[in-house]
Amino acid sequence: MEGWVLNAGKRQILDQARNSGTCIWSQVFCAVILKWRGKIRNWEMKLSYNWLKEFVNFGLSPQELASMLISVGIETSVVSTGCNWSNVVTAKVLEVLKHPRSDRLFLCKVNDGSKDYSIVCGAKNIATGQIVPLAKIGAVLPEDFKINKSKIRGIVSEGMICSEADLGLKKESDGILVLDKNTKLGIALENVLSGLDSILEIEITANRGDCLSHLGVAREIGAKLRKIPSFPIIKTFNIPCLNYVEVKSDLCRRYIGSVISGVKICPSPGWIADALEKSGIRPVNNVVDITNYVMIELGQPLHAFDITKLSSKKIVIRKAVDSEKITALDGKEYKLDSEMLVVADSKKLVAIAGVMGGEHSGIDEKTETVFLESAIFDAVSIRRTSKKLNLSSGSSYRFERGLGWDIAEFASWRAANLIIEIAGGRMEAREDLQIVKYERADIALRVEKVSKTLGCAVKEDEITEILRFLGIDLQPRGTIILCTVPSWRNDIKKEVDLIEEIARIKGYDAITSPEKRHTAEVCTPDNSFLHAVVEWFRVKLNGLGFSEALNYSFSEITELEKFDLKYSYKIANPISKGNEVLRPSLLPALYKNLLLNIGWGSETVTLFEYGKIFTGLGERKAFAVMMYGKVWQEWWNWAEQKVSSKYDFYFGGGIIKNILPSDEFIIAENLNAESYYHFGKTASVVYKGKPVGQFGVLKPSITDDVEGDVFYFEIDLEQVENVCVGKKSFYKAYSKFPEVKRDISVTADKTLQFSEIEKVIKNIIKSGSILKEYSLFSVYSDESKIGDGKISYSFRLSYKNSERTLTDEEVNEDMNVLLHKLDIDFGVKLRR
Repeated sequence: MEGWVLNAGKRQILDQARNSGTCIWSQVFCAVILKWRGKIRNWEMKLSYNWLKEFVNFGLSPQELASMLISVGIETSVVSTGCNWSNVVTAKVLEVLKHPRSDRLFLCKVNDGSKDYSIVCGAKNIATGQIVPLAKIGAVLPEDFKINKSKIRGIVSEGMICSEADLGLKKESDGILVLDKNTKLGIALENVLSGLDSILEIEITANRGDCLSHLGVAREIGAKLRKIPSFPIIKTFNIPCLNYVEVKSDLCRRYIGSVISGVKICPSPGWIADALEKSGIRPVNNVVDITNYVMIELGQPLHAFDITKLSSKKIVIRKAVDSEKITALDGKEYKLDSEMLVVADSKKLVAIAGVMGGEHSGIDEKTETVFLESAIFDAVSIRRTSKKLNLSSGSSYRFERGLGWDIAEFASWRAANLIIEIAGGRMEAREDLQIVKYERADIALRVEKVSKTLGCAVKEDEITEILRFLGIDLQPRGTIILCTVPSWRNDIKKEVDLIEEIARIKGYDAITSPEKRHTAEVCTPDNSFLHAVVEWFRVKLNGLGFSEALNYSFSEITELEKFDLKYSYKIANPISKGNEVLRPSLLPALYKNLLLNIGWGSETVTLFEYGKIFTGLGERKAFAVMMYGKVWQEWWNWAEQKVSSKYDFYFGGGIIKNILPSDEFIIAENLNAESYYHFGKTASVVYKGKPVGQFGVLKPSITDDVEGDVFYFEIDLEQVENVCVGKKSFYKAYSKFPEVKRDISVTADKTLQFSEIEKVIKNIIKSGSILKEYSLFSVYSDESKIGDGKISYSFRLSYKNSERTLTDEEVNEDMNVLLHKLDIDFGVKLRR
């Protein structure tokens, strides 16, 4: 692996700033920070732009990087961008005097190399000879804070000496920012602080726990840019085996423990503290900070114990005992159960495994020997424990999403190296227990399957390139590639997951559909059109409040005689008198349903049924509708609208006309009416020139047991089906271009039926016009407003083109063609 080098200049500046007294550390402050650490919300993880560049060398701006990460599925936003100020320069403090009217303020004389400035400052760490950032009059700091000339306790201040918080480098700071003593004067601050950074905030989906670190996101950047990320250089040691650890539960998959003695606990160097603060984590001390630093660097949670606080040199990973208690680092006591995994010594609990350490074994300023834990715990177990205890941490959030097998060892060495480098000490012992044997998953990927799934051609070379940069080992085997998935990608389990990865890294915007599209011509099954007709009836009638009936296919002979119906098939051994014959019509059973509902007190009965009938022509499919009773109630006040109060021939016929599936079904005179219909109150339904059904009012002699008309409609679907045999259906793709809608109102003579206007509109649609749909939404008949003998229709026209976006000129031209046709044929005018 290549070396990993931090920005040395940035380290120097931050270390000097801290050493100048910018931060004050105390035991109380550390305790407060420890409590805060337990409540990190990593789903809004913050990443350092500069830190990512140390893993992958790229030339993208922060905004460009955020856009690229979004394109690979990582929601990203830039929350701060490096330099966010103007007219801030370096200056030297020449003199510091007490303010005559305040004990807490100082009068400072500073020089930017060309001019002296009088500044009122309240920082405790201000001192003569310091090089500081000076915001001159007119300077603009973060959040649009403008520096103006002002009087402070009666003395004019000609600017402001800035702290890191003032400059937006940190949320809080205890004093001014002190720069390197060799810094030249009068230089723009952005040219001095070359280590200025941008912070990116990311949100990771639950299946991408591997991206909860700078390394994880750097892998994504590397895959997209076809670059291999660099790793930190680590040094390993040949040291004795620890023999401290005993694992009693396979919920702990792997456990690595290291003992480092002779450490010195103190505040972290500036570069580590700065990295943590940018990630939203407050520094505590060097050892604790290193464990957090490695976690956000590599994604592996670590935990450090003070080994001298343990009851014995024996660490046991086991399940808790019911009602066992522990006081965690957040200062709260938690009651555990036997399903929770814990880390313990011979007498007491040391940590809630994978969630949070115990308060009594934590690192403090007296710690000299550290036990460093790097483990892999069962994701489900950690999640259940976290939920039960209502306790979440940066560690638990990562463990819940699964960790890579190999990163546990690398992170352990990385943290040990940093502890020895920064806190001193030496490695005394180490132990690596692998309780569960890990085997990487192998998935067979069919090359042609990639192109078929994505709908575009993807070459094998491009497939293998993408997968290799994702860290997947490949073994080509003819038309199949055997893919060995890395341990950190536990979300890749199937072939389709690999294809998704290829699409993600290739770029969804690069996946284009074929330029030429063809409309498929399909000879549909003979019953597909029939099924569509039945579903059309069902939807329409259900929408009108009708109920569907389901009756047996048998009838009683006396029932048929009432309707003058003849049967063709008699049952040889009927199970009852009511099941003597196969029904030749749906009418008898529906009429029986009607009487039953009336007997139950229903004033209105509206039913329909789809089923089989049996005539001399054999078994046939039929659809029937029956209506009886009140159309509306008295309190509806429909009498003024002259709407029929009961279902009669005209109202029922209107419903039938409106539920017919298309204009190919027409209403005609019934020349061969069934004998059960009332003479003069019946009509025929004709489809493509052939009678397929009848409707009308039943004879009063048949319905003498009810009051009022009974309306009945029956259609022989077999006739419809015969007409549609071999019918071809054409698939028409939806246009990806927007439709244009226009609402217009026209006036016409009252004597003109709207159906005539409809015919003109439909003919224009059929002619291949860009007009595709229309709908009538208003009828207005106030003659005092629109003229004697006139009526107004308002309807919506929808225009579409499957190949391009329409212009207003095109739509206006097509609409004028329609209006001109209506005017010429019927004298219909556009209402002004």
